[in-house]
Amino acid sequence: MIFYGLETAEQIRTGILVGLLLLLVQFAKARSLIVKDYLYDNDEHPNRFTFVFIIMFGLSCLFPLFTQMGWPFLSIAVALTLFSNAIIGMVSFVALLTVSCVLAGASAHIFVMYFLCGICAVILFSVLDESFRVEIPIILSCMVYVTSMCANTIIIQNRNLSFEMFVIPIIGLFLNVVLMLMLLWYINTRVVRREINRYVEINDPEYALMTRIKEHGMIYYYHAIHTAYLCNKIASRAQMDTDIVRAAGFYHEAGVLLGENTKENLMAVVRGEYHFPPEVCEILVEYKKGGKLKHKETAVLFMSALVVDTLMELFAEDKNAKVNYKELIEGLFHKQTLKGRFSQCDISMDEMTLMKKILMEENLYYDFLR
Repeated sequence: MIFYGLETAEQIRTGILVGLLLLLVQFAKARSLIVKDYLYDNDEHPNRFTFVFIIMFGLSCLFPLFTQMGWPFLSIAVALTLFSNAIIGMVSFVALLTVSCVLAGASAHIFVMYFLCGICAVILFSVLDESFRVEIPIILSCMVYVTSMCANTIIIQNRNLSFEMFVIPIIGLFLNVVLMLMLLWYINTRVVRREINRYVEINDPEYALMTRIKEHGMIYYYHAIHTAYLCNKIASRAQMDTDIVRAAGFYHEAGVLLGENTKENLMAVVRGEYHFPPEVCEILVEYKKGGKLKHKETAVLFMSALVVDTLMELFAEDKNAKVNYKELIEGLFHKQTLKGRFSQCDISMDEMTLMKKILMEENLYYDFLR
């Protein structure tokens, strides 16, 4: 702050302001840990955001040394968001923008210009789906950037049009686009694709953990295969995340490798040894807790496993037993409904009806359980 020629009072004011902003960022991080709304696997790698934020904070302190129209805050907003989530990205972006504006003595319209660009980028890039289609977010955020720049240059500063006045904004736009493309390439290859590839790996019946379950006992292996099949069938038709539900079906009894299939043993295997995605672990924890279910994915796992359990027990007693599958499944759903198993679940009645219908349609498949 001394480097920027600030007086003692201004140094104290700026120091207090920066401290409050940093506390606000920490509060946003704590809030996201509680509500678990981090993007991708950022909650498992908190140091990733911290490292990026420290670098961006250092750069924000250096930006006042350069022209105010060339600050790359558009790409900074995208980076902070993709390495955390929308709330943290927004708060940390505003914090860094405030630091740069205060140190540079920038006017209010400079702050508003970058604020609009950054908030737009945060919103657009925080809703990317698994396909990671970034074309529209990039185009829209750049349009907002150009519009803000033009409004600041032409309307607010009220300067006559000339090519020179757009040189810095054009360079700034080019720099932002290049930085965003580099960042998005990293996120896509090192985070998004890796997560997708992880599900491909663990949902392979020949995966190392499945091999261990198979060696531990064929009954556990067959139970996992049949449950995963039903989970996948239901999830795909009910438009749920098939990767998560299928993985939960495969490994809901993996705790037997450490003895009894308790919640602690199950988590020690899938979370401790094999580092499964948190979404799968969350479903498995809820499944092992029993009681009233909250997530529809857990409901799919619970009923699929219950049907497989029931039929395997029946066929173990009498391999040639004649079973009315529709009546059996109807009875299982009725019994669980009376227990209030789904009273707090986010599954809709249509999804519940569809799940029951799919399970009743698998008559031919159930013969494989004999």
